Amino acid sequence: MVEVIVKNKVFPRQKQVAVAPYATEEEKLKTRFCKETAGNYKAPETAINATYYDRKCPFTGEVNVRGRIFKGKVIKMKAEKTIVVRIDYLHYDSKYKRFARRNSKINVHLSPCFLGLVNLGDTVVCGETKPLSKTKSSAVIGVEKAEDTKSIKVFRKP
Repeated sequence: MVEVIVKNKVFPRQKQVAVAPYATEEEKLKTRFCKETAGNYKAPETAINATYYDRKCPFTGEVNVRGRIFKGKVIKMKAEKTIVVRIDYLHYDSKYKRFARRNSKINVHLSPCFLGLVNLGDTVVCGETKPLSKTKSSAVIGVEKAEDTKSIKVFRKP
């Protein structure tokens, strides 16, 4: 006969928190670890009240924000927990004494605390972290909503 092996699935938990094995849900929520700020940006309410687990989150995970803090526009949200941010900047050309517009695209980690808050076209504030994967070394720490272009009236000559 075939022997059936049942394994109890161990769910990951935060390293900073020690929870008793038979603790109630209320006790587990009270022991949740959440940093107040990451790079002078306050943690969103969803990071404080939620029950998700993300090692790469700058508020509830093992990652610290250090180095550059930059703003960019979200241009892709196809991958899970990863967004592509475009940073526009001006480059000075000394020969022609002019500025040229340039941009760079960076892969940024999107923590579950920002799910539903970030959409295409929004401006996000990102902070540099340690390398999170092969292409990601920064995480979202703040969101600024994009203006609705539909609500703006355009006046045209008749």
